[in-house]
Amino acid sequence: MKQIITYLLFVILLGVFIFLGWSKLGAFFCNQGNYYFEQQFYKKAVASYENSIRVNPRAWMAHLGLAGVYLECKDYQASAKEYKKVLNINPSCFRAYASLSYIYDLQGDYEEALQVLARGQKENPADERIKQSLESCCSSYLANKLNKSTELFLAQKAKAAISMLENVLTECPGTAFAYYTLGYYYFFSQDYANAKINLNKCLAMDSDFHYAYKLFSDIYLKEGDIERAVFYAQKVVAFDNQGASSYHELGLLLMRLERYSESLFYLRKAVSLAPDNLEYAYSLASVYRDAKMFDQAIAEYRRVSELKDDYPNLHNDLADIYIVLNLPNQALVEYQKEVQYNQEKIKVDPLNPMVLNNYAYALNGAGKSLQAQAMAEKLISAYPRYRQAYLTMSKIYEKMKKPDLALASLEKAKQLSSGESFIDDEIFKLKHASRP
Repeated sequence: MKQIITYLLFVILLGVFIFLGWSKLGAFFCNQGNYYFEQQFYKKAVASYENSIRVNPRAWMAHLGLAGVYLECKDYQASAKEYKKVLNINPSCFRAYASLSYIYDLQGDYEEALQVLARGQKENPADERIKQSLESCCSSYLANKLNKSTELFLAQKAKAAISMLENVLTECPGTAFAYYTLGYYYFFSQDYANAKINLNKCLAMDSDFHYAYKLFSDIYLKEGDIERAVFYAQKVVAFDNQGASSYHELGLLLMRLERYSESLFYLRKAVSLAPDNLEYAYSLASVYRDAKMFDQAIAEYRRVSELKDDYPNLHNDLADIYIVLNLPNQALVEYQKEVQYNQEKIKVDPLNPMVLNNYAYALNGAGKSLQAQAMAEKLISAYPRYRQAYLTMSKIYEKMKKPDLALASLEKAKQLSSGESFIDDEIFKLKHASRP
């Protein structure tokens, strides 16, 4: 009955407006729909817009109003359908492009949203509003894919994470953070060439993005180019002059180059910024040792000992200094402490390579070379690419008076190294010491 009444009213109005003009009838219904829409009488608005469309199916403003009502009522499918009709009739309607892309955006379909706005830009190249909407959509799309790629990466699906970011960066302008993230994914995948390409793109957009310099430093360290690693680490310090970790990493790189005075400068700075950080204090002590500043080394190692006496390899390092200072009894005490601590650690973590190596080294220093050899062989069997194990095995063979085996172990350690010269020095000493 209600439909019949509505139809009769439509016919009566039709008779009235035939007199006034067919086109004005369509406009009347559209304006009526706009009024009802503003008053939030959505069912009446839909009826009025549909009447307008019956009069003129190409009345794009009626389709636009109808789409708006459906959008307000969260009927996204019907709304999208009407906005598409608007654009087919009037391809210059910004509101239709913006609203349709918004619907796709809400549904997480960024690809469709981008296609809508790309079409809008093509049809209306001078419309700055469409350009801005496209930029905003790209930002949302990129942020969404960054989050999803991170989830993939954390799920150990680096290739999928890389593919996802590469795809979005072909469709949308990147950001410094996006290129850095992609560079990091490549770095993790050991594809250093592509990592560098994306880090350079990152820095081209933001030359102050110091995380990119940090990753460059890590890449060159992996490649064995310590000088270049130092170059980029210095840039990190220039930007992050209150970051203790930045000073610490630069100090360790300089230690690898045996530039001890520079290394000590940065490590002291790291310790001053983070005086309770045991790793920084231990590194400082170790560089004092390598620089043959034994009093300072012992003092710093003792400071570490006061905070954590079972710090990894601490007592081996102290013992080695006492050997150089010709204090064998004090050295033996330290080696025995290291043995004791690692025996306890092995009970908790029996396959930890660092623990096994420190234990083997301490056993050898304490005069138990056969036990040390067995432990080192077990370590190498489990971790054949663990460089430190071969250095320890070399010390064991040297103490057992087996220079050829000691030399072979050093050569293997060298193969697994990345540019440190101290192994060449050890090889040279061993070769000359074994000559008759």
